[in-house]
Amino acid sequence: MTLFRTYAAMKFLLPALTAGLAVVAAPLAAQPGQGAGTRNGASINGVDQMHQIDCQGRPAEVSGSDNKINFVGDCPSLTVNGVDNQISIILRPGASLTVSGVDNVVSWKVSGKGKPRISVQGVDNRVQPLR
Repeated sequence: MTLFRTYAAMKFLLPALTAGLAVVAAPLAAQPGQGAGTRNGASINGVDQMHQIDCQGRPAEVSGSDNKINFVGDCPSLTVNGVDNQISIILRPGASLTVSGVDNVVSWKVSGKGKPRISVQGVDNRVQPLR
């Protein structure tokens, strides 16, 4: 009997919750390019954000999707996790550059001589020197 009541409640509540989500999400979808998420220092978390950020000696981090981020300054490392992010960065020589997820593009340059230590996991991620 309890299982039947739970199923009946879910059958009623699921459409109501779905409709509520559509009402809330519609204004967000109507504002392309504005993005949603958080930024803390050189750390970005969210969707569809565009920033130029000075690392100021802090590790650079991006998590989310469809972000376009340009990191400048003294960046000791970069970690990217997500989908369809486009990142450009100037790294310290020998810096760690780690990318995971799908279809991320990272363009890097080293301040000085040397190359970053690159680790790429996921599907169709590209890591290339900045031109």
